Parts: sequence; C-alpha cells; structure tokens
Amino acid sequence: MKFAVTVVSPPGYAHSAAFHEVAETLHYALLSLGHDSVMTREGRLDGRRHIVLGSNLLPHYGLMLAPDAILYNLEQVHAGSSSWITPELLALLRSHIVWDYSVANARAFAALGVRVERVVPIGYVPELTRIRFAEPRDIDVLFIGSLCPRRAHVIDRMRAAGIDVIAAFGLYGRPRDRLIARARLVLNVHSRADGVLEIVRLSYLLANGCAVLSERCADAHDEAPLAHAIAFADYDSLPERAAQLISSPTELERLARDGYAEMRSRRAADYLRAALA
Repeated sequence: MKFAVTVVSPPGYAHSAAFHEVAETLHYALLSLGHDSVMTREGRLDGRRHIVLGSNLLPHYGLMLAPDAILYNLEQVHAGSSSWITPELLALLRSHIVWDYSVANARAFAALGVRVERVVPIGYVPELTRIRFAEPRDIDVLFIGSLCPRRAHVIDRMRAAGIDVIAAFGLYGRPRDRLIARARLVLNVHSRADGVLEIVRLSYLLANGCAVLSERCADAHDEAPLAHAIAFADYDSLPERAAQLISSPTELERLARDGYAEMRSRRAADYLRAALA
C-alpha cells in the first residue's frame, strides 16, 4: 500500500518542525512493514493514503486533504482551555478518521463528540537514534520548549541553587540536537498542572539515550510504565531532584540506559501494523 506522511506546514511557521521526528517514525515504520511511503507537506497525493500530523494548524491554513486522510493528533486535549481545540478543528476531526497517541486525549475527545478510531502510541525506529554526545558534557540541565511562567519558575529555582540550566525554544533538527548532545540531564515540566505526559517530545530523547527528569503526571497511569526509565518528581521537588541526579553519574547512566531500552521495546512498526489492520 502507498502512504504519504504529511506534516502540516504553513508558510513561515517554524514550529511545524516539532512534528518531524514523529513523521520520520511513521515513515520508516511503514517502510519496514513493506509499504511505499513518502514524507510530504502535501495533503492530497494521488494514489496515497495520508497520515496527517499537525491537524491543529489546519483551521488556520487551507491545506486540501484527501477524503480518506487519517488525522493523527499530537496535541494535548483540554476542552475549554486550549487555544488549539476550537470548534473549527473539532468539525474537521469529526469528518475524518482520527488517531491519537494518548488514551487520556481519546477520552477527552469523546466528550467533545470526536471519535478516536485508534490510539497509536509513539514508537521507536532505529533511524532516530543519531545523537553523538559531547565529551565532556558542559550543560547540567537542558530544557527545550516554550517558557510559560510555570516552567520558568522551576528553571529560576534551579539557577538560584547553582545548577547550570539552558532553556531553548524554537530550536529543531540539528541545532537542537547539538544542544542535547551537551546536556547531562534533560528536564520536562508540564505547561499546566494537569498536563498529559509529553511523550511526543520525550520519545526522541529516550531513543537517543538521554537521561530525563520529568514532573509527575496528574494521571499516575501515564508515568507508571516509564517509572524505571525517567526520573519523576513532584513539581516543587524538581530542583532538588535535579541536583541529586547531576551529582550522581551512575544514576544518570542508568536512566539513559533504561530509557533507551524502554523506547527500543516500543516498536513503531508493531503499533502501525495493529492500527492499519
């Protein structure tokens, strides 16, 4: 079967690149299953079934989609408090097959009248293991993402405690990877207290053997399968936990090793095979 993995990419909007690693994951998994696959910005290529990433951008960007396109949602779903979850997006989702990476998102969508056809977890392909780490690594803690007040507060507390923290936003691809290669520990903080675990972001880090410290999840089921692979801590305890980890090379190495092993066990080809059955 022929597929096209589409990343919705409005002109001048750099943040579509945030979907690129998931697009690569789908593309290489499809190839490994014997399918013909291309990566594209187009929404309607003759003879191909489209899997579309970045559908939250479609209400603002008139991309023509194939009628049988699959919209794979990668955004957190918070009804009434997310700028992405608009009536226009919901109407679009109701008119297509929808996949999501999160059971919690699927439940939230159901309450909004959107049926998620398949929950397709974020999986692993070997092509994404590609970061070569610096020696020595000269960044204690790295945060990549938008700096809302909730996140900035944690980072400010870490800096006040003498921890070297670099925060970067709007970096993708090789420039981002060069920063990751220098980091001893990568930090994940939810933008809101009830946030869904950011596995879309974390999967690439784990696939490259990064040690990750994350804020605990509102839903314990989100973090339980990764409790051995990611260091979890309560929001207020993140600076203290970061200090403990960067002073323990053995624990950092264990987290990196276990995180990589866990991600490798989550084969994207298996998830796609089940979703397409």
